[in-house]
Amino acid sequence: MKSSIKVSVLLLSSILFLNLNAQIGGNQVYQKQSNNYNRTPVETRSLYSTDSTLVVSSSILLNKRASLYILTIGVSSTAETVVEANQSTNNKIEAIIEKVKKLGLSKDDCYVDFISETKMYDHTITGNEIEEYFDGFNIRKNLMIKTADLSDIDRIIDYCSEEGIHDIIKVDYKSGELEGINQFLFDEALKIINSKIERYAQNSSVQLGNRYRIAQEAFKVYYPKNLYKQYNEAFETSLVNTHYSGNYIRKETRKERTFYYDGIDAEIGFDKIIDDISPMVGIQYVFELVIIYELER
Repeated sequence: MKSSIKVSVLLLSSILFLNLNAQIGGNQVYQKQSNNYNRTPVETRSLYSTDSTLVVSSSILLNKRASLYILTIGVSSTAETVVEANQSTNNKIEAIIEKVKKLGLSKDDCYVDFISETKMYDHTITGNEIEEYFDGFNIRKNLMIKTADLSDIDRIIDYCSEEGIHDIIKVDYKSGELEGINQFLFDEALKIINSKIERYAQNSSVQLGNRYRIAQEAFKVYYPKNLYKQYNEAFETSLVNTHYSGNYIRKETRKERTFYYDGIDAEIGFDKIIDDISPMVGIQYVFELVIIYELER
């Protein structure tokens, strides 16, 4: 009886362990990976010294909410004449602009960009003859709407759907404080370097000289649109062997393909990560600072 209980406990522990690993890995583990996937360590650079110099580096990642969002919407209409197609497109755009005023936005927050005027053709099939004919004009314009509130985007998408518009082209994340962020990250990186210098002084007999200089300063901005990866739905499928007969027709169920946000913090080592938006997707700022100190001889 006792041994059967032990076996049950072991089985339960194994099941829990397997489930835990599945939850941690997520369905992304179903994607094709190379043999070296995740075998490269995330490395943080720190100190490097020669006979005459000490090179100290620091790197910081800041995750921050965007200051503004610009939603780009594709609007088009087809009609017999250019005037009619243009008027129809403008009517849709004006309807959306009027509705976004409910969100506290104004016409100044919207911009219309003319894209194209195109002749449209169609065809008829009579017997074995295909005849092409002119079918009107298509006018396409992009409506760009600026907002500081991310939740407005969902409402705007609803407004577009009400007008029969389903082409949401992109959402751009904008920052209006790059200079201030640059200075803030410089100060934070300098604090980290000073702390590394203290650690060096406490554990080295060779002391620093009075001369030093900035060797490298890098400020990088990563926008969300460049950090998404494609993700295919995870599934297991049965196998139908048609080798012995050509009478089988295999019909496959549609498999979903989507995208997920994959920030750079898992790929690059940082001395410090400042995250004030988690788990919200925002703009990622990276600051790297390298200072060279001369050593006493």
